[in-house]
Amino acid sequence: MNSRRRQLVQIILDGRSQINIKDFEDMFDVGERTIRYDVEKISVWLKEFDVLLEHQSGRGQWHLQEHPDPEKLKQIYDSLNFFGRSISIKDRLLLIVHELIISQSWQPLRQLAEELDVSKGTVLQQMEDVESWLEPFQLTLERGRKGFRVNGEERKKRFALLTLMAKLENSWDTINPIPQLNWSHLSMKDMDQIFKTSSTLMESKESVPAFFRVWALHLERYHSGEFLNTTNHSEVEPDTLFCELWKELTIQFDIPILEEEIAFAYMYLKAIGGISHYENENYNQDLTFKGFIKEVVNRIGLKDLYASQMNEMYREWCQFQWACKHNIVYFHPLKEDMENKYPFIVNHIWETLVDHKMNKTNQRDLLIDDVISMSISMASIYEESSFENQRYQVWVVCPRGLATSRLLTSTLVKHFPEIEVKKTLSISELNQQDDWGKPDFIISSVLLHDSPYPYVTVKPIITKDELKKIKSFITHLEGQQGFEVKSGIEPSIQALIPKNRITNYEEEPFRLAGVIDVGVDMLEKEGFVSSGFNEDMKKTVFSDKYLYEVVPGLLFLHTDSEHVLKPGFSLVQLKKPYVVEGKLHSLAVLFMATPDKEAHLPQLQYLHQVLMNENPLKDILNEIENDYMNEVKTWKK
Repeated sequence: MNSRRRQLVQIILDGRSQINIKDFEDMFDVGERTIRYDVEKISVWLKEFDVLLEHQSGRGQWHLQEHPDPEKLKQIYDSLNFFGRSISIKDRLLLIVHELIISQSWQPLRQLAEELDVSKGTVLQQMEDVESWLEPFQLTLERGRKGFRVNGEERKKRFALLTLMAKLENSWDTINPIPQLNWSHLSMKDMDQIFKTSSTLMESKESVPAFFRVWALHLERYHSGEFLNTTNHSEVEPDTLFCELWKELTIQFDIPILEEEIAFAYMYLKAIGGISHYENENYNQDLTFKGFIKEVVNRIGLKDLYASQMNEMYREWCQFQWACKHNIVYFHPLKEDMENKYPFIVNHIWETLVDHKMNKTNQRDLLIDDVISMSISMASIYEESSFENQRYQVWVVCPRGLATSRLLTSTLVKHFPEIEVKKTLSISELNQQDDWGKPDFIISSVLLHDSPYPYVTVKPIITKDELKKIKSFITHLEGQQGFEVKSGIEPSIQALIPKNRITNYEEEPFRLAGVIDVGVDMLEKEGFVSSGFNEDMKKTVFSDKYLYEVVPGLLFLHTDSEHVLKPGFSLVQLKKPYVVEGKLHSLAVLFMATPDKEAHLPQLQYLHQVLMNENPLKDILNEIENDYMNEVKTWKK
């Protein structure tokens, strides 16, 4: 439904009962034949809603027999809004593939062109792309006198159909693209019933859309006479709840239970995360996984992961190995977005798996799509590491009302970037909490005599004295048994730059080239850069004269270099300020090595948060500044 036809539909339904073809020629600047063809198509389309637009022979007019009621108008406009979408080249490729696979016979070129409302030449131009798209699924495109058709196993065809459905969902911002596809055996009522039953019986509600796609496709292919081959699925053991849901739907739709269909659905959903039953697995026993995580974390430049993060990655790892084991091909709808935003994470994971042959299949080459789900989880950890690593996990208890709790929480977050407020609780809720996600300490506006966790009491409206009290509490918390201190600027900076990459420069006389040697040497020793990085950095600084402070007092040096192995920072503190009259007065130099422009955005955001906070910044710069000012005073005397 192109833009012109959409406008025609709106004009026809906007109170007109008589349509004169000639009235629209000048309006749209097209010929009579084009308008007549458009109205013929619209007439056929409106019949689907039981709305009759009839041609009056010899008069060049069309007559709307009866205006639709409000409910029917809503259906028409809802559908019109969908058909008004601008179909991109990528969407058109998916729709061509869909038409070829779903069809039980040859598809003539003319029919494909009419379905997509484009010329036959446009369809022909995309046939090479169609072949390339089908190849990973081990499907082939056959050209013949009658048109085109796709050859291959039904199992592979279903993988392809499920993949393109997921991609269309993402492209069209919908959870169900099926109404706009040519599925002749599935009604809207059927789809509503599938969704309702699966939503009611499935334990994990977020898995409903994926299950809905699988069952709807099963129903459509069953009624089309397209069945899966009967194979041995002894390794695939669907759980009881899944089998009960499947049985209930077969009863509702009056079709037999086919073991190969249950096994296929369970196998596919488990591979893409539509079913998660890896909770009982212990990652500590999987040495291959631990080796994989160790290398990826080292490549990306993160610290060791928490147990919860390891569990999250292990679920993704199990899904990945399951998909490889059963040769399940799935094009992830977020692949392009991940490659644009986190290319370094995607590539490091893919390269680690390939280099160490960590995928348990030799049936095909590893695809980038295979690692996107794992990459998404790692990207989440990567983003969190900039804000949560080395930060206190705190509960706030304030029985003074919602507004007061919010004010207290906001004030804490503003003044203490090392604090992460995980929960805001009342007294009664505190007694109901279990040990899951327990806090490092509690900040409360009332006394908590029975609190199992360290706590500090403050007034609901925090004053300067209260701020000092909290800071003193945090400072002395280190002495408590079993507590790992996380506060203060040093640990905050160490979330980005560990101690072995922070040093002082004390050479006399001062040389900026010498500072660069020291800063780059720390990165090179830790395996972040190779030897050529030093030369690239000096060229940027001295030849290109690229010098600036990221905040007043902190010189920030980085360069575009092919000699970066993984992202990382180093920090050199100066005995005396580096001064460029009217431009720089730097007390420390921060070095950044980055393999691409996106790699350090989360860390830089966190670094900015740390450096914009007055007290932590003083901890970095004021000690140096004070030493310098003392020397100046001595010299003046």
